[in-house]
Amino acid sequence: MPEREAAPRDTTNAGQDLVAELEQKIAQFVPIVVTADVSSLPERERKALDALIEASRLMEPIFDRQAYAGNPSLAEKLAADTSRLGMLRHEYFRIMRGPWDRQDNNAAFAVDHKRPAGAGFYPEDLTAEDFRAYLEAHPGDKQSLTSPYTVVKREGDKLVAVPYSQAYAEWLVPAAETLAQAAALTENATLAAFLRSRAAAFASNDYYQSDKDWMDLDSPVEITIGPYETYEDELMGFKASFESYVTVVDPRASSALAKFKALLPAMEQNLPVPDQVKTQRGAESPIRVVDLVFSAGDARSSVHAVAFNLPNDERVRTEKGAKKVILRNVLKAKFAAIMKPVGERVITGAQQQWLDADGFFLDTLFHELSHSLGPAFVNNDPGQGEVKSALAASYSAIEEGKADAMGVYNILYMIDQGHLARELRDRVLVTYFAGLFRSVRFGITEAHGQGAALQINYYLEANAVTFDPASGLFTVNLDTFPASITALVREMCLWQHNGDKPAVDAALARYGKPTPIIERTLARLGDIPVDIRPSYPLAGE
Repeated sequence: MPEREAAPRDTTNAGQDLVAELEQKIAQFVPIVVTADVSSLPERERKALDALIEASRLMEPIFDRQAYAGNPSLAEKLAADTSRLGMLRHEYFRIMRGPWDRQDNNAAFAVDHKRPAGAGFYPEDLTAEDFRAYLEAHPGDKQSLTSPYTVVKREGDKLVAVPYSQAYAEWLVPAAETLAQAAALTENATLAAFLRSRAAAFASNDYYQSDKDWMDLDSPVEITIGPYETYEDELMGFKASFESYVTVVDPRASSALAKFKALLPAMEQNLPVPDQVKTQRGAESPIRVVDLVFSAGDARSSVHAVAFNLPNDERVRTEKGAKKVILRNVLKAKFAAIMKPVGERVITGAQQQWLDADGFFLDTLFHELSHSLGPAFVNNDPGQGEVKSALAASYSAIEEGKADAMGVYNILYMIDQGHLARELRDRVLVTYFAGLFRSVRFGITEAHGQGAALQINYYLEANAVTFDPASGLFTVNLDTFPASITALVREMCLWQHNGDKPAVDAALARYGKPTPIIERTLARLGDIPVDIRPSYPLAGE
């Protein structure tokens, strides 16, 4: 790729303004110590934990290159500028994992050009239209070029697919060796089995068996490592980014939530869609409550997850379901530092009593559960392809919005069925709506942020919530809000079932944007952190 220069030094008044702006942007990410109690772990498991952290560090250089191929050389240039502005650019570059502001529509702050839609996965000048045309003209190459686990390169007039195992061998080979070392240390058979199969996958580029082994993982120490989410690929939404979460499991808290896994089939049947839209995935779907001890790669990019639902391979989800992992220590930190303060600025005073940590936990848990519900294949026919392929780059935002709204829909169902206490209802509803403003602050170029904007605008249009221009606060209409949630869940499920990309694009264009009401509200939240900057003492940070 052609070499591009970092933004030049600027010592003028404009440069001073940039210094102040970057200082404010960096301050939006509050430093938080994230750790766990490992005192009960046997010595061999502690050593295995250390090895898992070391393997995870190797996901960092891979993700840097996936986010933008020019990141490594640009990082060196930014680090060489020791002016105040240069140091701030470099610091914000590390938070954003690149030279574009993920919280501000990918505005450039350290380069002079736009973010490539294909990140580091495709040639920078490749358009979605050109890629589709090439696939149509070369159907024999489609499988390899659209694989989640290949980088697309040019060779003359041809597009070629380079497997991740080759493209990132410099880091995957030692990562696999370190995983094998951890497998030899641990006394937990399921952890050892996953580590060996994931190490093999780093070499073979076939993640199917190791994804199934990860589903079977039941260990005091757990790791999620490999290429998973496709958010970085805004060109087609195909390519998976490398990340890692190293965690310590709370078996008692996990067991307390196990009943909801058994209720997933009932939740699917209760969805507000015709029976032919309903699907059936694997029923294993374990739930883990964990404390995070280290994250890397895509998991350590700008906004940090409070939970995740993996794997994304629909073959595995059909066979075994998906595991839902709640990062308890991260969730608690975010509620105290961000979620509650945001809610107090957004929700009318009479309803602030319903802002609740338990409601936030349930909203998060059922968001992840709901990723395992609803359409997986177009028209429920694997032969017509996966929904995420049909919706391409539009999939992530609509899927995150679906999981938000469907999560609350399912909580209300659990309350009606007596599985959750009725007094949770208003706490869940108010905390859910307030939480959308936490998410929309991530920016509408981020899937969760755009999905949140869609929900806010949809509910305002339906009068499910009302905005008071005088106070700048929102009131949740607790009697009518559930009906609007149901309507939105129905619409999003049908869009997905039909693989209707034009309908999804139209909905995102209409609702998934920062309207004047949203912008005014966000302006009132400027002194509240957008997210956290974790440090991990157990990893020596």
